[in-house]
Amino acid sequence: MNLQNPQKRIWSASNQFLRFLLATCLSLLGTGCVSKGYSYQGNPLFGWMESSGEIRATNPYPILTRYPSFQATDFEFPVGGKYAEGYYLAQKFGAENGKFGGRKHLGEDWNSITGGDSDFAAPVYAFGNGVVSEIADYGGGWGKVVRIVHHHNVGNGDFWFLETVYAHLHTIDVEPGQLVKKTEWIGTIGDAGGNYPAHLHFELRSAIGASLGGGYGLKTDGFLPPTRWLMQYGPKDKSFSEESFQYLIEKGGTL
Repeated sequence: MNLQNPQKRIWSASNQFLRFLLATCLSLLGTGCVSKGYSYQGNPLFGWMESSGEIRATNPYPILTRYPSFQATDFEFPVGGKYAEGYYLAQKFGAENGKFGGRKHLGEDWNSITGGDSDFAAPVYAFGNGVVSEIADYGGGWGKVVRIVHHHNVGNGDFWFLETVYAHLHTIDVEPGQLVKKTEWIGTIGDAGGNYPAHLHFELRSAIGASLGGGYGLKTDGFLPPTRWLMQYGPKDKSFSEESFQYLIEKGGTL
């Protein structure tokens, strides 16, 4: 996969995103977007979603147009702080999973190094500056989900749109249309209603507003490897790789 040339995004809302809005039963338009700033305290007001089937979404493009300087110039891990301290990569991007017919993992699964469900209700942070486009409780294998669209400034006047997906959450602490900053608390790690050991399933997408899918696929088109992306666009104080986060007994295992 060539990370130098991901698919570029058009500034106006695409037909693809409009299909996404219809598919997710868009219920809110023009939602207010007041940033909470760098926050490490959850907002219980939005941790209310208990039953499956609840979806709230908004079109992020008018909001990004209204705030053109609110761009994502760099990114950080969604768990554990700047370098995912205290966490390991239980299942990496592209790993083939026999439980799903050998299909490839379309994201990354992150767990605490203390094991078990010790990371249950631990904070989940925004990957970069962006607009919350959807919060939902899909139930089943997905559980509670947050989706964020990022306007990525890569320099030289070039911009890409990216989307991040945070799944299996215990609580959701943001609302649709909200501007969130890199490292801002957006929710907490969950277990998809008891379907899995507690962990974060995290996806980085170049296909904005596509259907949620199943987390696995025969191909990885429209998806990007998060840790490899961070190696290029993330913090530079020290080097890291996917392999540097796979060092426990669970290495090579799957959730």
